[in-house]
Order: sequence, then structure tokens, then C-alpha cells
Amino acid sequence: MEPCKCQDLRQQCTEECVLAPYLQPNKPEKYASLSTVFDISRVARYLMDIEPSQRQACVDSFCFEAEARLCDPIRGSTGLIHLLKRQVQDLELHLKMAKRDLQEILQRNRMARPQDHQNSFVRSPL
Repeated sequence: MEPCKCQDLRQQCTEECVLAPYLQPNKPEKYASLSTVFDISRVARYLMDIEPSQRQACVDSFCFEAEARLCDPIRGSTGLIHLLKRQVQDLELHLKMAKRDLQEILQRNRMARPQDHQNSFVRSPL
């Protein structure tokens, strides 16, 4: 198992490092953001307290929150969630307006069709 990026940041990484399997050496930015926002020793303790099958998801969650906190120190991932909710609301409103416009167009077409159909018949003078 290759050590994580602790060594590059002058941290001591051992063979027993609980983070090594979950922080790949080719993605040093994950470790950097994680160590900037959180106390790495606490993250390691959290990992040791959960099932091994859930550790990758836990590290991914910590990394996501760390990156969000670096972008928005006040709200973190909550700010992103609110932004996405607002976008969903805006899209729902646009969809509702588009459906209404489509209904109006379809109704106009329905009303125009019978008139066109009546005018297409020519009465014979008999």
C-alpha cells in the first residue's frame, strides 16, 4: 500500500496509517484541503470508529466538506445545498411557465382547426 500525501506535507505517515487507503497519493489536494480544515488525527480516529466498508464514504464526505469550507468558510456545504435548492426552484418555475405556454399554444391550435376545417368546404350552388 502506498502512503498518502502526509509525507509530502511533512507529516509522519506510517504503514498503519488509517488514511492511506482512502487518500490516494496522486490526489494531494484532497489531503491538503482535509488537513487545512480538519484536525487529521481526529479524522483518523473517526475512521477507526466506523466499519471499514464505510470508511471511503466517510473520507469522501470529509473531503467534500473541507473543499466547501475552503470556498465558503461560513456556510460550507450548506451554502452549496442552498444554491442548488434555489436552482431547482428556478428550474421548476421555468418548467411551469413552459407548460403553461404550451397549453396556451395547443388550445389556440385546437380553436383554429375547426374554423379552418369549416372554411375548406365549398358549397355547391345546387
